[in-house]
Order: sequence, then C-alpha cells, then structure tokens
Amino acid sequence: MKKYEYKVVAIATSLAVSTKQYEKIAQEFEIQLNEFGADGWELVQRMDGFFFFKRELK
Repeated sequence: MKKYEYKVVAIATSLAVSTKQYEKIAQEFEIQLNEFGADGWELVQRMDGFFFFKRELK
C-alpha cells in the first residue's frame, strides 16, 4: 500500500490592480509551484489561498 506525506502552503492570492501586476503574480505562483513539483510534490487541492500537496513516501 502506498503511503504519502502532505504539505499545506499559504500563498497570498490578493487581487491585482493592473494586468501587469496580475501577470507578475502569476509568474511568481508558477515559479513556486514548479519548485514544489521538482521536489516531488503534487498539487491536490487549492482552497482560500491554501495549497495542498502530497508526495509518495519511499
């Protein structure tokens, strides 16, 4: 049976005032999410600024 560990991360999700700010926030999200993915974390859910990840224990 597979076993998992979990991580909960709070990422601010405030609304951007301009398109330029919105694009910058999106790029920052992408960088952070890709870092988690590179460490083996899989995004399983997002809720109210909380991001829930899991990865299989080896």
